[in-house]
Amino acid sequence: MKEFEITELGNNIYNESDISPAQLNVTSRQINYWIDRAVIPFVEKQQPNEIDYKKRNPLKTKKENKTKWIRLNLSQAVWVCIVKELLSFGVSIEQLAELTDSVWQKPRENKYADSVFKSHIKNNIHQISDENINQLKSTLTDEILMERYFRTIINPFTDMVKSAFKREALPHSMLYVPKTNDYNFAIGGNELILDLASVYLKHPMICLPMAPIISKVLAVDFGNEKKDLTYLTNIEKQIRDIVVFKRPKVIEIAFEAEHIKPITLTEQHKSREALARYILENKIAKGAKLLIDIRSQDNYKLTLIK
Repeated sequence: MKEFEITELGNNIYNESDISPAQLNVTSRQINYWIDRAVIPFVEKQQPNEIDYKKRNPLKTKKENKTKWIRLNLSQAVWVCIVKELLSFGVSIEQLAELTDSVWQKPRENKYADSVFKSHIKNNIHQISDENINQLKSTLTDEILMERYFRTIINPFTDMVKSAFKREALPHSMLYVPKTNDYNFAIGGNELILDLASVYLKHPMICLPMAPIISKVLAVDFGNEKKDLTYLTNIEKQIRDIVVFKRPKVIEIAFEAEHIKPITLTEQHKSREALARYILENKIAKGAKLLIDIRSQDNYKLTLIK
């Protein structure tokens, strides 16, 4: 990965806070409650809309005096989606607060970001320029900058999110055991079971695949102008695996309103004569697919994919 690509990726994940919780179907009341309960880390709570005219700055415009709404960067938005998913599985807010502390705060206290910096300085596997290596060394000695910024944004979770962008062909998942509040970030497929500790084999476990979550975030990120759709290839692979290996009778794919027009399917049951007459008398659009399933009593199921 080239140096400018690393910088651009970091800016997208850590610095660009353009995602509104509403775009993730999270209300202001929900996000404020989660922040109050220490479930969403390092995000300032949204203030009431009412303007305190005693504190209002008369030198500022009306727009400048307005309340600033909550905006999330990409990694925070992914975490909000994870919180929402775990709540839907019945995980309590108290468990989520403990989980959030383990995922976000403990790596900060253990100076995980410092170890990442030191690794880049020592190994330089991405062939970073000498100028930027020296910048990393200088930043590492700035305790205030490390504590207030880099240690809050660099941890194993955000590294997994970043890996999901760099290595989109590999499945990335978060494994969580509600009973013990243990968690793990899994990358890859066949080695997953071998990597699991005994706790994951003794208790019920929730597995949250990152591909659909990140795809959802990307679909609303940056006003749909800068979104990266590389994760659609993963979705395509998942759909293919479901069709080929699980062979379901019916597959329904829902698209977000007004973003992608769904494929129109028409299905009719016809006899052999009626089927032949239909094909002869109806003009089938170029590129359409005609699927014919033989049924009992000389009937055919005709599916025309337009």
